[in-house]
Amino acid sequence: MRRFLCLALGLLGAMTAATGPAWAQATPEEAAKLKAVLESWVASGVPLDPAEANYLVWRLPATLSIGRWRVDPDGAGYEISSPGTRSLLSRGFGGLFSPTVLFCAASRLRADPIRPGSFSLTADDPLSCRLEWTGEPPLRLVAKSQETTGTIELGDRPGASHDIILNQVTLEKGTDAIASQAYPAGPQPTIKRLTISGTRRAAEDGRSDLTSRIVLEALAGPSPAGTGTISADRIVYETGSQGTDVVALSASAIALAKRLAGDAGKADPAPGDDPAVQALLDTLLGGIGPDSRQETRVQGLVASTPTVRIKAESLDFGAAASAFDRDGVRISVRIDGKGLAVEPTTAYADWLPVEATAQISIDNAPLWTILSAQILSGEPTPEDAAGWMLASRTRFRIDGIHLTAPGGALDLKGEIAMNPDAGLGSAGTLRMRLTGIDGLVKALQADPQASQAAAGLTMVQVLGRQTTLPDGRSARDYDIVIDPSGKLLVNGADVRSLIPKDL
Repeated sequence: MRRFLCLALGLLGAMTAATGPAWAQATPEEAAKLKAVLESWVASGVPLDPAEANYLVWRLPATLSIGRWRVDPDGAGYEISSPGTRSLLSRGFGGLFSPTVLFCAASRLRADPIRPGSFSLTADDPLSCRLEWTGEPPLRLVAKSQETTGTIELGDRPGASHDIILNQVTLEKGTDAIASQAYPAGPQPTIKRLTISGTRRAAEDGRSDLTSRIVLEALAGPSPAGTGTISADRIVYETGSQGTDVVALSASAIALAKRLAGDAGKADPAPGDDPAVQALLDTLLGGIGPDSRQETRVQGLVASTPTVRIKAESLDFGAAASAFDRDGVRISVRIDGKGLAVEPTTAYADWLPVEATAQISIDNAPLWTILSAQILSGEPTPEDAAGWMLASRTRFRIDGIHLTAPGGALDLKGEIAMNPDAGLGSAGTLRMRLTGIDGLVKALQADPQASQAAAGLTMVQVLGRQTTLPDGRSARDYDIVIDPSGKLLVNGADVRSLIPKDL
């Protein structure tokens, strides 16, 4: 019995020795390494006055951090305090959404060792976030339950990740007099489950590869602008970037906000002529990283206003940018929609698309110039953007646009290049097929209130080359040429005289 007890104690001692490093006391040196990883994911902030903070959120492609990361040794693990954040979610969408800012307060996390250089992240504090609207009281996110998990790695390629799951989320309205006027009594927006995920992995030269993912399940409630309702079975929003210098981007954004916020009310401050401002601007845009992507996928969408109801079984939007620099960027955009419907129906319902697909590529897009103008002077005008694309000889390639309606379809492919030497400022060729246009023309001609539309579409119909599809349907084909000399040819006919002079 004694031998057995000694053997058991010996095994226990060996196991304790083998696992000892995971139970070792936390150190300030390791806390500093953990903080560096977190700083490269979301940089700490500095104090800003309200004008500077608003300038950073609304003008600059950066998230405003409120407070600083703090990592303190605590036993075998570490207590972590994160900064709060304020970021622009949307600039608005017609009358259905208001410009939206997401504010999340600072939170406390705990990092416990899994193995040497690897830590698990947990949080006991509930996530405290609210949605802010221009000129309106905020909505606070309240969840019945929350689960937070994640990791931090200190190896050759340091990184971090987190997953926050909120169940039974309600967007609570304010209860004061002003809030009651802005939000009359009624149903509150609800989300059955909200999942927020993110990762950071170290890249070259102190840069980071970043991803984020937000999933909303069973969303329902009034639209933020209060002009209707919105519901969706599932919404997934994903973003990713490679080679982002979070620290440099944040520092330059803060410096620009401090420098430019005070110029907002001045007459023609011309901040772009200041070499120091230009250097900060170059650092900020250079910190964005060469490659990025974003995608939004919506299932079971229903959006209503007092006059119209829009449905979509699925709606996907994706965009990617590559080789971003001051000389131009390549952008690809994809849109897919299925089960589209608009209510109430009209006499022209047979020609409203129920499915849509578009794939477009853009080369030499002057995104650096456009973002610079947005930062320095606000949203650039369409005329300014068109001028920059002309100077950059931006090229648009329509890989395919396909719209399907019960009574017809549209197919379009081709390529157009901006050209300052061309008569119309661009040159290229397009090929389009319209199916069911003859039926639409007849329907318009039978409507006394649609005479002008009928006349215009009749002209388009006549220009088309008639063909019969294998299934017996009638279609019209169009070979469109934008000639460098300034001619606009449709199936060989010059149609410049048919285009209004103000276009």
